[in-house]
Amino acid sequence: MNISNGNMNSTFSFDAWEKSALSELDTLQTLVSKALMKYQSNTDKTALGESANRYMGELRTAVTRILKATPAIQQKVDDIADMLLLMAHFSGITFDE
Repeated sequence: MNISNGNMNSTFSFDAWEKSALSELDTLQTLVSKALMKYQSNTDKTALGESANRYMGELRTAVTRILKATPAIQQKVDDIADMLLLMAHFSGITFDE
């Protein structure tokens, strides 16, 4: 990806930022995935709902720091949101919009 100001440092900086953003989202996705796997072995709906709310808050915070929704970042956010909606469904909660 190239930032249109012609400065190679800007391109590098954005690439580094994108990698950092994806890494943060990967970490969050791993936490969400572990919460879902834990629910499979212990069907505590209250704990699952609490985790879903906590991780939705973290996702919302992460999204506010996103400079540009690249396809890779958008896909990662969508994947996490889908998992969180599944958690919400299993636990019987809804997210405030």
